[in-house]
Amino acid sequence: MHTDGYFDEKVASTYDSDVDAFNPEAIDPVVDYLVELAHGGTALEFGIGTGRIALPLAMKGIEVHGIDLSNAMLTKLAEKTGGDGIVVTQGDFATTSCRGSF
Repeated sequence: MHTDGYFDEKVASTYDSDVDAFNPEAIDPVVDYLVELAHGGTALEFGIGTGRIALPLAMKGIEVHGIDLSNAMLTKLAEKTGGDGIVVTQGDFATTSCRGSF
């Protein structure tokens, strides 16, 4: 059964090519704010995708978990430096649960 929906391999293969989406001026304030909210604990990202927010958040010392429906997007995340340190669960975040407190 195909469960990747819109974010299949074709989309995942070019998802990171949107340079503006990865601009540090856009990402850094978001990550800094989330670091404050996490208080050194763990964070759960819904729709973690290729890790645009999760990877820099993990680099700041936050343990990151993520949920995403798309196996293709999660594969791209796992291929990145630091991607193997993020706990991911494939599923619909409306019905999928993760162990832990966030």
